[in-house]
Amino acid sequence: MSIERRTFIGGFSLALLGLSGCSGVNSGGTTDITIANETSNTVTAGIQVTQLSDDAKLLDETVTIDAGDTEEYEEVVSGTQVEVHLRVEDGPENTYEWSDGESDAQGLHIDINDDSITFSSFVD
Repeated sequence: MSIERRTFIGGFSLALLGLSGCSGVNSGGTTDITIANETSNTVTAGIQVTQLSDDAKLLDETVTIDAGDTEEYEEVVSGTQVEVHLRVEDGPENTYEWSDGESDAQGLHIDINDDSITFSSFVD
């Protein structure tokens, strides 16, 4: 009987460990903006997110992203129309108008390539 109890407790502990992190801060929604560096070099990029209704800056940051890595921004836009401007130091720049809607299920994926920046809106 003691061995079965130990087996159960060990298995239960492993199950809990497997679920850890599933109830994190972002479990209710999607990451608003993800920037992916698709180049073979580290890039420094400036991102600005401006609310179109009143020109309020929701995000104005410079970030360094290693080759193949991503940078994520949570809860930047909430049900409002914005302009997203991304400029890579010594590289391309691009601007995109976007809204993440009220449901917090939409996100914006931005790919940095050697000679271009592409925006893709998605719904989870």
